[in-house]
Amino acid sequence: MKAVAIERFGGLDELKTYELLKPEPKADEVLIRVRAAGVGVWDSAQRQGKLMQDSPHFPLVLGAECSGDIERLGSNVSMLKVGEPVYTYFTGKQGAYARYVAVKATMVARKPTSLSYVDAAGVPVDGITAQQSVVDDLQVKAGEWFFVAGGAGGVGSMAVQIAANIGAKVIASAKAEDFAMLESFGVTRERLIDYTKSNVVEAVQKITGGKGADAALDAVGGKDAKQTIEAVREGGRFAELTGENIPEQRGIKITHVESKPSATRLDALRDLIDAGKLKIHIGQVFPLAQAREAQSAVERPHDGKIVLSVD
Repeated sequence: MKAVAIERFGGLDELKTYELLKPEPKADEVLIRVRAAGVGVWDSAQRQGKLMQDSPHFPLVLGAECSGDIERLGSNVSMLKVGEPVYTYFTGKQGAYARYVAVKATMVARKPTSLSYVDAAGVPVDGITAQQSVVDDLQVKAGEWFFVAGGAGGVGSMAVQIAANIGAKVIASAKAEDFAMLESFGVTRERLIDYTKSNVVEAVQKITGGKGADAALDAVGGKDAKQTIEAVREGGRFAELTGENIPEQRGIKITHVESKPSATRLDALRDLIDAGKLKIHIGQVFPLAQAREAQSAVERPHDGKIVLSVD
C-alpha cells in the first residue's frame, strides 16, 4: 500500500512516500480503507520526535485521525460491519497517512451521513477535544459567559458551537474576516472580538458588563493563554490545550485538556453533526503525496482544518 512515513525524526524533508505492507487487523481491531486523513500540529510534533513514543517502528506512518470504509473485521469485533463508512481518532504504532490502517474497534464510529469523507476526516481530534473541553473539563452551563480565544480554529470553531447548543452566552476572538462564519456558528456579532485591533481582556469585560467570563478555553497557546485567563472572573474556570505553564490566580480552576478518544465520543459528535447542530470548517485539502505541504501549512497560522485526500 502507499503510505507517507518517516525513517527518522526531523524536518519536513523526512516525510516520504513508501510502499508498505497492508496491516493485518488484530482480534480487537478493524482494517480501514482510508479515504481522507486529518492533519494537525500533533503530527508535526511527532515527526520531530517531540511526542513520547515507546520504541517507534520505522518507517513510521503519521496521522491520528481519518475517515474511510471498513475493509476487514478482527475476530472479536461484532459492533461494526465490513463496508461501513467510519471515522476515527486513535493512537497506535502506525498512523493514517496511508491507504490502510488497523485501528482498535473501540476507537471507531460510523461516519456522519451528512459529511463527505474529507469533511469527516477533519472532525475527530478537534471535535473530541472541543467536546471534552466544554462539556467535561469546563462543564459549561446554559446562561454562563463562555469565552473562546481562537474561535476560528479547528478546536475553537467546534467549541463555540457546542457551547452555543448548551445555551451558553458565547464570546469568541478571531480575525474580522472570520466573523461571518462564527455568526453562522451561533455567536452574535456583538460578542465577537477582533484580536488584531482590540484589547481582548478589556473587550470581554465590556461584553460581560465588567463581570468577566465564567469559563474560558484558550485554543491558541503561547502568550495568548496568559492573556485569556485574565478575561476569566474570580473563581471561574480556564482550560488550555498546549501545556502552557499558567500560574494559579484569583481562585480560577485551571485545566490542561488531555483528549481521550473513543467511539462513544465520536457517536455523540455524529449525532450533533447529522442534526445540523455542529458544522465543520475545512481549510485546505492536499493529496496524500503532498503531506509535506500539508504539514508545512499546519505549522503556519491558518484557518480551518487541513486534510489529506487519500483516494
